[in-house]
Amino acid sequence: MTRLAAHDWPGNVRELENALEGALVMSKGSRLELPLLPGARTKPASIVHTVMPLDTAVRNAIEAALRESKGKLYGEGGAAELLGLKPGTLQSKMRKLGINRAAFIG
Repeated sequence: MTRLAAHDWPGNVRELENALEGALVMSKGSRLELPLLPGARTKPASIVHTVMPLDTAVRNAIEAALRESKGKLYGEGGAAELLGLKPGTLQSKMRKLGINRAAFIG
C-alpha cells in the first residue's frame, strides 16, 4: 500500500487499474504482489515473468476468491464481490472451468 500511495500515477485511475489487473494476473497464491509499478526504471531481480493461458489465470483468480470467502458466492465478502463480477457470471465461469465451490466451504 505504501508503494501504491507513493507512486505518481500520471495516468490517473486507469493506470492504477491496469497495474492492479496486471498484478492480479501475475501474482501466485492469495497474496497480491506489485513487483514493478508503471514507469519504474528498473525491474527487481526477483521478478520472474510467466505467461499462462487465460483460463488458468481466471481459474486461479476464482479459486483465490473462493478461498478468501470460504466458499461464499453472494453478498458482502462473497467471491463475486471480491472479483467484481455478478454472481451469475461467476457461477457460469465456475461451471465452464469445472470449479466446485464445495471444496472451499469451511
